[in-house]
Amino acid sequence: MNIFISYTLRDEMITVDHLKFISEVVSDYGKPFVDIIDNDAKDKQKFVIKQLDNSDLVVLLNTDSVSKSKWVRLEIDRANKNNTPVISIPLNGNQSINLNYINKYLRAELKKANKAFKSDSQRLPFSLRSKYRQALLTP
Repeated sequence: MNIFISYTLRDEMITVDHLKFISEVVSDYGKPFVDIIDNDAKDKQKFVIKQLDNSDLVVLLNTDSVSKSKWVRLEIDRANKNNTPVISIPLNGNQSINLNYINKYLRAELKKANKAFKSDSQRLPFSLRSKYRQALLTP
């Protein structure tokens, strides 16, 4: 499963080192993509869009400054347009980056989504069923 991590560095809450650690946590669930770490393309913007379009899940690191980032808005809008599930992890200025919290939050959200998938799978279009099944049934 390809997991796109959406974030902003506008607030000093998230650093590249934090993103590396978060990428490690998320890698338990699939293959993460973090732009600042994984993007060495000449046309960086085009590569980000390609990775986003090929993602099975978007994890939004929802800090105080995320709403001010045009790129995060673009990423979330595009994920919604592509019917890619988005898990928003709330991280505000009053808490430090805690990998255990992120891991537990992701696990809980995936379990909730998995239950919703099981009960709503008959209503999902077939093309989304396999995408959700792959994304949600993975630990």
